[in-house]
Amino acid sequence: QLLASDSRCLLAMGCHDALGAKLIEESGFEVCFFSGFALSASRLGMPDVGLATFTEMLDGGRAVCEAVSIPVIGDGDTGYGGVLNVRRTVEGYARAGFAGLTIEDQTFPKRCAYAKGVQVVPFGEALERVRAAVKARDELRERSGVDIVIIARTDCRKDQGIDDPLEEAKRRCQAFRSAGADVAYAEGLRDER
Repeated sequence: QLLASDSRCLLAMGCHDALGAKLIEESGFEVCFFSGFALSASRLGMPDVGLATFTEMLDGGRAVCEAVSIPVIGDGDTGYGGVLNVRRTVEGYARAGFAGLTIEDQTFPKRCAYAKGVQVVPFGEALERVRAAVKARDELRERSGVDIVIIARTDCRKDQGIDDPLEEAKRRCQAFRSAGADVAYAEGLRDER
């Protein structure tokens, strides 16, 4: 449903709870994003620095998914650990009712993409995360018919240690799509003028 509508871009408003998701739906938006930043701020009173756990995101996200009929994309952060954790995140989010989830290439502990000090994992490790997410999605689809959109995100534009962050972002996005991600994007693009 999330990808089949047509080729236009959809604006996904972010929410932190079920009430916020209902307001987004009632305002006419066709999709919403359950944000790790929003959950960290509202539930923990803390910044988005990897403090919200998989369990907290899953619990809050399940309530959001049950409250609305529009597709919900969940913030999967870095997958909450290694490749096995990425697989668990994909399966948990799919079973909770998410239509899609983002998996990003930051190091742990992660930071809000707009904060200073963002660092990404090496290319190979980022690609392994995406491959693990895709494999989990494919196996889940085969086993139970449950599906979820994999959205791979790179934050390398903000990593000060990368010589040519725009080229690296393009390389990563192309590799993520080749690995089977449904969507790939680079966070924090800006006009260079």
